This record gives sequence, C-alpha cells and structure tokens, in this order.
Amino acid sequence: MTKPWPEERPTVGVDITGVERIARLSSRRPGFVAKMFSAEEAEYCSGRPERLAARWAAKEAVRKVFGSQGMPLPTYPSIAVTHRPGGAPEVLVGGAPVPGLELSLSHDVGLAVAVATFRPVLDAAVRLIAEVPGDMSLPGRPGQSHKGTFGTVLVLAGSPAFPGAAILACRGAHRGGAGKVKVIVGAGADGFAPETIRVPVPDLADGFSSHSAEAITASLSGAQAVVCGPGLGEGQSVPDFLGLILQRMNGRGSQLVLDADALNAIAGSGHLRGLVPPGCVVTPHPLEASRLMGRPLLDLQADRVGAAGALAHQLSCVVVLKGPGTVVAGPRGEIWSDDHATAALASGGTGDVLSGLIGALIAQGQAPFAAAQAGVFLHAEAGSYLGRRRGRAGILASEVADALVEIQEQVRLVIEARSRP
Repeated sequence: MTKPWPEERPTVGVDITGVERIARLSSRRPGFVAKMFSAEEAEYCSGRPERLAARWAAKEAVRKVFGSQGMPLPTYPSIAVTHRPGGAPEVLVGGAPVPGLELSLSHDVGLAVAVATFRPVLDAAVRLIAEVPGDMSLPGRPGQSHKGTFGTVLVLAGSPAFPGAAILACRGAHRGGAGKVKVIVGAGADGFAPETIRVPVPDLADGFSSHSAEAITASLSGAQAVVCGPGLGEGQSVPDFLGLILQRMNGRGSQLVLDADALNAIAGSGHLRGLVPPGCVVTPHPLEASRLMGRPLLDLQADRVGAAGALAHQLSCVVVLKGPGTVVAGPRGEIWSDDHATAALASGGTGDVLSGLIGALIAQGQAPFAAAQAGVFLHAEAGSYLGRRRGRAGILASEVADALVEIQEQVRLVIEARSRP
C-alpha cells in the first residue's frame, strides 16, 4: 500500500554508479538483471552496461526522494525506467508514474548519473491505496471523441420518499464518464446536476407504476445502460413497473444494472425473478442477497465468495455482493474479491453511486463483469482515499462520486503504463 506524499516541498535525489561495477555484478550473478529490472529494461540494456548502470542509479535516486519525503522506500524491482514518446525517460513506481516525479539520466567516463526530482503538483496526493488488478480494464478515452462516444445512461430510481437515490446514481454515472445521463422524474423534481437530462413523466407523484414504464419506452431504447432500483420504495405499483422494465430489457441484460428496491421486489416475486434478463448486473448488500437466496444472513456472510457465485449461477448474471471485501461473481464461475475495507463508505447513498458508476462503464462499452470489477475498485479507492485524506467518519456519498474523477485517472495511468510495448 502507498501513502499520500506527506511533504509538499521540492525534493532531489542524486546517485552516481560505476559502469564497470554493474557490468561485473551482472556477469557474476546471472539472475541479478532479471530480479532487479523489468523485462523492458533488460531488453533495452542488453549488451550496454552503461544503460544498466544508469537505471540502477535511477533506482537509488528515486529511493532517496522517497526517503526525503518520509515515505516508505519502494523496493528496487518496483522502480522501473521506461520512455515517453520522443525518448525522454519516465520512472514508474509499482507500475505507475508518480505525478511530479521526473528523472534525468547520463553516463560518461565509466560513470552513470541519475537525478530524480519531485515537485508537488495539484492532486499529487491522489495516490492509489491498493494495487490495480492485473486483469482490470477501463474504457478508452480517445482524444477524437464526443459525448455520443461514451454512451447514455438511463436512471430509473428515486421516489417521493427517497428522491436523493436518483440524484446520487446520476452523479455516479456522470463521474464514471458517461457521455449523457438521463433520469425519469416527476413534475417539479429538482436537486439534479445541470448536466443531467430530466425526462418528465406526469404520473410519478406516488412513485413509479406500470403507466410510467409505458411512457419511458423511447428512453429505454436510446440508452446504452439502464440503472434501475435505487430508492424506488416498496409501493404496490413498483412490482408491476419493474415487471414491464424487465420485459423490455429482455435480450439486453448486459446493459442493465439492478440495485436496492428492484432487488427487494424480485426477492418477493417468483414472477419477477423469472423475468430477470441473463447477463445483467445485480448489486445487493448482504441483507438483499439473503432475501434473494432465501438464505440466513449469517450463513451467507460466513461464505461470501460461495454465496456470490451461487447467486450468479441462479440468476445467470453478474453479482456484486457489497461490503468490506466486495465480491464480484459471474455466471460462468468468474470470481474476483476486492481488498479494500474502509468505514468511509459506510453511509447512505454510496451504493447508489456505485450502481450509477457501473452503468457508466457499461454505457462506454465494457462487458458486465469487467464493468462491475472496475466500478467496485474505483468506488472503493475513492472511499479509501477520502477516508485517509479527510477522515473515516462523515464522508458523503456525493463526495465519493466526485473523487472518482482523480481516482479513475490514476488507475487509467497504471493500466496504460502496463500496456506499453
């Protein structure tokens, strides 16, 4: 795990290494290069001991910068030198570039020199808490793009009793990178971001109903992802509304995220359960999962991985079993468990943000399991970052959503660095 940079001051680390010393070391200890350098570095330095010496000096210089900043020293193998377009060196720590950390290398007359400098930049404190999973991906963000490139999320959420659920789900979708976010609202609904497209449906005074579903058919067909459930409530008309939505999403399960009250309605109706389209994403917390499975809560919590896998098989969908160590399970036996655990996410509305975030990733073209994995990781990183930076109590769900911008960029930098040839 990494920690935020504690000192906001420029720091310099310098090291000088003898080329002949590194040449002898690599010759006498054949495993030295493979153990201490990346495959890319080993290939680039093959037969060129001066290059290898410069990269060893870089490792030492970077460790001096970390030490001057009061940070735990990274291991030698975790520090690697790659190249930016144009050939300038770039240092990676733990597979990711460090904002504000620059490197210069040189060698002459048998000596290699590395100078590492660190100058704090805006948001340099946004450091990832956990290691990005090696198989995780994020949607591309090409420069030649427009809002249509990143899809439309339609949010079916909220009710007169729980209007904030829809607002938070929309916020999660916005911060997750969706090109457009639409929400079905009743007359006079407010509190949404100005970027949110509100689609009014006249008869929502008492919540969603089957008449509401008929009225939003056009919006459903134009969305690349649909998020349904947060804050719908338990009104008598909700099951009929949900039944029509599930029917209209038949064959489009990979574009549907079901959460909260949608899951409670499905748990109480065998008819609705039979309408759940294969391939969708469901995001229950433990009690909702217990209802869906008809299984005691304590038993479920004793085997969260097994429970998530069993529910994914039963529903033929991707299950996100929320809680510390969230489990993502797919219908074909895929399993991934998140390592985060933070009290900062233990507040109302954070699950609504997560459902909107996963919807945004789906709208941008990710497959359900990949979107669920990425959404869970980003969401947990945002909560952990805020908990470390501001405190473990009092973090709002809206703040978690807003932190997704910086967190997602840092994760994207890691993934892009890994994909470089």
